Amino acid sequence: MHAIEFLLTPIMWLMQHLVMLFQTATGSFGLAIIGLSITVRLALTPIFRIAAKAEQKEQGVQAAMAPQIAEAKRTLKGREQFERIDEIYQAHGYHPIQSVSSLAPIALQIPFLLSALFLLTDFPPLQGKSFLFIENLGAPDGLLTLGGININLLPILLTAVAIFESSIRPEMTQATRVRFLIVAGVIAVLIYGLPAAVCLYWLTSNLWSLGSTTLKLRNKTAEEVG
Repeated sequence: MHAIEFLLTPIMWLMQHLVMLFQTATGSFGLAIIGLSITVRLALTPIFRIAAKAEQKEQGVQAAMAPQIAEAKRTLKGREQFERIDEIYQAHGYHPIQSVSSLAPIALQIPFLLSALFLLTDFPPLQGKSFLFIENLGAPDGLLTLGGININLLPILLTAVAIFESSIRPEMTQATRVRFLIVAGVIAVLIYGLPAAVCLYWLTSNLWSLGSTTLKLRNKTAEEVG
């Protein structure tokens, strides 16, 4: 983990300066973290667009191959089926590994999410700082108490937002949604006990992504109606 943190030092250095810059401008560490998350999303927008185009291309290839693959599975067995499907893949310049392209947006965020995690998990200026309903940005939020047990809501909320977005993205197949759910579930478990500052950063990023997806769907619907 220390090696990864060392490699991410330039990103963490930049993030720290941005957080302090936004805090100076707004007087709030909560707003500073939100501003940092939005800044990172804006910086990554061109890369996200490239990834989206690659994903659409991969889905087009899959759609073109689908009838042939279905026929091969229906009429052939064993090695003959395997070889026929492999021929179809080669004819279309496709490899099954390309099916993970739908996870590209998550993969692209990983260095920045890890940098935010390393920076905000143990960032002394955040200790004791409140924001809206969060009492301490430097500790798990513990926003809900049931039977004397504190429950951290921010990790649950950011995971719910991510899952909801995946459900409304028309380009995602059932298989990619299942993979996304697995990844989201693992991430939720890993971040559950992290400080509220980390979860606030991640929640802002997920809400930005949901807003972007919703806007694209509305524009697409308007074009179809028009």
